[in-house]
Amino acid sequence: MSNVVEVAITCEGSGQLWNACVWDTRVGTSLMTYKGGGVAAPHSLCLLGKDYLMISDHTKPVLHAWQLNGQQPVSAKGMRFVCPGRVTSMAVSPDGCYCVTAVAEKLHVWQVASGRHLAVTARHFQPVICVCFTDDGSHFVSGGEDGLVLVWSLAYLISNDGGEIIAGQHEPRHVFSDHSLPVQDLYVGPGGMRARLISVSMDRTCKLYDLASGTLLLSLVFDCLLSAVTMDVTEMEVFVGGSDSNIYQYGLHSPPRMQEYHLTKEEKAKKFSGHTKAVTCLSASIDGVTLLSGSLDTEVMLWHIPSRQCVRVIHHKGPVTNAFFTIAPKCIFSEEIKPTLVLHSFQKSSDLNEGTVAISIRMTQSNWHAIDDDDDKKSDRISVISSTSEVTALKEQIVSLKKVNSDLYGFAVKKLLQPFSDIQVQNMEGNGPSSMQPTVSKSVQKLKKIKKIKKKKSKVL
Repeated sequence: MSNVVEVAITCEGSGQLWNACVWDTRVGTSLMTYKGGGVAAPHSLCLLGKDYLMISDHTKPVLHAWQLNGQQPVSAKGMRFVCPGRVTSMAVSPDGCYCVTAVAEKLHVWQVASGRHLAVTARHFQPVICVCFTDDGSHFVSGGEDGLVLVWSLAYLISNDGGEIIAGQHEPRHVFSDHSLPVQDLYVGPGGMRARLISVSMDRTCKLYDLASGTLLLSLVFDCLLSAVTMDVTEMEVFVGGSDSNIYQYGLHSPPRMQEYHLTKEEKAKKFSGHTKAVTCLSASIDGVTLLSGSLDTEVMLWHIPSRQCVRVIHHKGPVTNAFFTIAPKCIFSEEIKPTLVLHSFQKSSDLNEGTVAISIRMTQSNWHAIDDDDDKKSDRISVISSTSEVTALKEQIVSLKKVNSDLYGFAVKKLLQPFSDIQVQNMEGNGPSSMQPTVSKSVQKLKKIKKIKKKKSKVL
């Protein structure tokens, strides 16, 4: 089964057979089950990186976590994830470093590696129903029974001083108060803070927002209470689940000109019909062809989006509380894994006076290779730079030596030829440089005459 590209992970409300299950949606078979924890609360099934699976208990103020290749929770190893109250919703940052839990109307931020309780805020007036992160992990969005949709900056929330953390005095980046009844589900598309945000509510509206500007782009009005929402990868199709057991599809290829739009009869006819109770969760596959839906009727259905036909039904023992598509983690099929993330038991309260905190980091072999490769590349760049500078210095030195050598040669020639400055060199014929012969100066001729006179005198004597 190692060739599986995409899997579905589901939770149901009975907990009779397991607490969470990984499915191969191509054939509808179970790949892995997780047991030993409590029943998962709605909007609380999360992946911690590529190593762990985490849920919040529906009846107790605790979280349960499993290694993806193991059936027993990590609590068997002594780890405890105790929260201040029963968690109604939970979300984990994409890198697996931070966990946001909703307890009544408060939001708590935890650091996974150290277990520290970093922040708590109470901006909602009624219990929070759903929480989700942006794909870059910089912000997260919360929706509550008070109809508010709040956008939070994670960095701002965890970097304020102690007084603000105790009092919960934080201001969200955006406050959307367009819903008049409880918000039931949220969807944040790709793109970080440039993404699109969709919310559905019991006021029968589905609202589309722009996170960057914080403006409402479109409000779709339906005839039933809405309970779930998602989009395809291209963000051109919106899928909305209703309390009437239907899933409605609305295309954004040609959006309406007005901000509030009531669906026509033809648009309402574009629906997926098969469930018998309210739809609780929706998710689209990465190829945009398959839609996954979970319902209170204990069924998970897989739909062919172009034809809106159900291609497979996965039966559960209780109401489906969580279900979504995800890329198949490779460690599911491994007998032994070395997690890259470090889990730590959660602190019971914020220790604001705590000083230095030690966080363990697991380094894998690939990480070391990456570091070594970076060091090698840096050393190569440094050697290239140093060799270039050395060549430049040597070239300058050669030019300087040539100049010194030329000056020395000129000086030597001048000093050596100075005694022969009286000698005149000329052509014997007087007009050519080929047959050169020195001519004696007048002083030399006088010396010769004196020698001849002396010889004549000696002969006479």
